[in-house]
Amino acid sequence: MARIRSLHPGQWTDESFVSCSAMARLLSLALRNLADDHGVFEWKPLGLKMQIFPADTVDLPALLSELVSSDQIREFEVDGKRYGAIRNFRKWQRPESPKYRHPLPDELQTYVGLSEIVRQPLDDRSPNGSRKSPQRKEEGGKRKEVESPSSTVELNPSESELDDAARADGAADPPPDPDRYAFEAGPIRLSRRDLDRWRDAYPNLSLEAELLGLSQWAGEPAQKKRWFHAVQGALAKRNREQAAALERARAEAEFKAASPRRSQLWI
Repeated sequence: MARIRSLHPGQWTDESFVSCSAMARLLSLALRNLADDHGVFEWKPLGLKMQIFPADTVDLPALLSELVSSDQIREFEVDGKRYGAIRNFRKWQRPESPKYRHPLPDELQTYVGLSEIVRQPLDDRSPNGSRKSPQRKEEGGKRKEVESPSSTVELNPSESELDDAARADGAADPPPDPDRYAFEAGPIRLSRRDLDRWRDAYPNLSLEAELLGLSQWAGEPAQKKRWFHAVQGALAKRNREQAAALERARAEAEFKAASPRRSQLWI
């Protein structure tokens, strides 16, 4: 059954989110309504399309793959049934009486944000027994809004992202380790998992060449703090541009190939 969900304003500026197509972003938001209170949904593309895009012509499997590539969701299987888990779902959705309809493997509990839930103390309740919202405090009889600690949604970090954060905090760059990184150029250091994931997500690019070209830009102050997502967004944009260029070239080639035939018709 669909549920009402909260939407954090930092969602709109999250680099991983904005790197996706508009329809994939809409799907990402809609999946929260269909997921249970763990952030788990049934991986049934046809059923999801009928519930989310009943009047639109969309390739739901391709949109799901796009969300997997940007690590917004993760597919898994239990007892022969396929499910999807939404990254950091429980970090922002905090139902009073959670209801779980689907299984969630132990290794995905951190992924959906369960390990980051703050347990409210017993005295953090109003006189009528209801729990106070974590976004506000009662002070002097008036409600005071508490500002979110971050303007962007924090992601469940991969190994490459953890290194990104460490360097941004002023830690010294670790020495090159060929067994740990599959690609290194300037601040860009990618694990094999991240490199393969990006290669699959951006098939229109020569990935290593693009990364080399972006390495100096990624080291600039504006990008260095979160180079992983900045580079990911740049690759997504470049991949879309390259796809459009290839499509134009194909259309022009087809037009030129058809031109002699059209000329012969007038002879």
